[in-house]
Amino acid sequence: MNHWLSIIFLGVWISAPGGLGNTIKERNLFATELFQTLATDRQDENVIISPVSIQLALGLAYYGAEGRTAAELQKTLHASAKESKDGLAESYHNLLHSYIKSKTVLEIANKVYTRENLTVSSHFREVAQKYFDSEVEPLDFSRETEAVERINRWVKQQTQNKIERVVDSLEPDTNVALVNAIYFKARWARPFNDEDTRNREFWLSDSQSIQVPTMFADNWYYYADYPELDAKAIELFFENINLTMWFILPNQRSGLQALEQKLKGVDFNRLEDLWQWQSVSVYLPKFKFEFDTDLRPTLHKMGISAMFSDAADFSNIFQDSPIGTRITQVQHKTFIDVNEIGCEAAGASYAAGVPMSLPLDPKTFVADHPFAFIIRDKHAVYFTGHIVKF
Repeated sequence: MNHWLSIIFLGVWISAPGGLGNTIKERNLFATELFQTLATDRQDENVIISPVSIQLALGLAYYGAEGRTAAELQKTLHASAKESKDGLAESYHNLLHSYIKSKTVLEIANKVYTRENLTVSSHFREVAQKYFDSEVEPLDFSRETEAVERINRWVKQQTQNKIERVVDSLEPDTNVALVNAIYFKARWARPFNDEDTRNREFWLSDSQSIQVPTMFADNWYYYADYPELDAKAIELFFENINLTMWFILPNQRSGLQALEQKLKGVDFNRLEDLWQWQSVSVYLPKFKFEFDTDLRPTLHKMGISAMFSDAADFSNIFQDSPIGTRITQVQHKTFIDVNEIGCEAAGASYAAGVPMSLPLDPKTFVADHPFAFIIRDKHAVYFTGHIVKF
């Protein structure tokens, strides 16, 4: 069973007064830019983020923004200036309703908490509910302990108890919190046999290696060699959902950072065109970890600065409020667990039919050094990350 989940918390505080569409290509461009910007400074640790989760939270913040604040968010989200804000909101609504749940669980939830004595704009409330499936709920931020617990309780519920806390404290003058949670649980369409899992070598660098539990399967998969990336990739399918997981392995043991630089802005459709259905011997290490980061430095590097300053303009959120607002916290927390089948499906079995004849060009995919991974479908990148250590 594979679990991915993520939340993003945006805390906005009170300070002294002082046309839009989003295509699949633009969403993917934001996703690769975000990950590459963050991962560049995180080459010594395992990373996983949810671009969809972050886009939804920033998209809702953008809807409440004006002026330079809105312009920076628009540019970073790669939203077209020729369309209306409703166009962007509708594109995210379509994304939220693009996947088939069936037996697989993919849940995305949004929530807006506002200070009790402030009146939310009726239009912002309508957009939050209509396009982002987000309820707007009053909260007494002055009672910090209770407010923190209420936010964390909602996140815990939305993530099936995988993330228990996303925020530990609030600024004393917080007046709105935008919270997004995403939870994904799925079985491999072709599970690994746990009897084939054994300790194998994983190279942390060109000269240092350790033994890690590594899964093995010899089956038919979509596989590709990418000379321009100096890497190879394999695609694994999930059961009962159209999301797939890509593992992208640099050919060089120390080639991960160079690979991630090349993946910035990559056209996934072009990469997908090179997939070939082949017999592949796959060696993939099991991994499970949490990742927690403040996204402000990453967003600064991507060109978003106004919303963190006294020049921030979120005047579309509240009705007739002379109070200025700025973002003070952008916390992103994720969890991932990749194994053979999963504890909830441990009793299930799967028999895969394979051709009787031997393949003409058998391939081997040995993830024995740092690699990147992506969970996506034709609509968006839901999760992306890299594994560098155990």
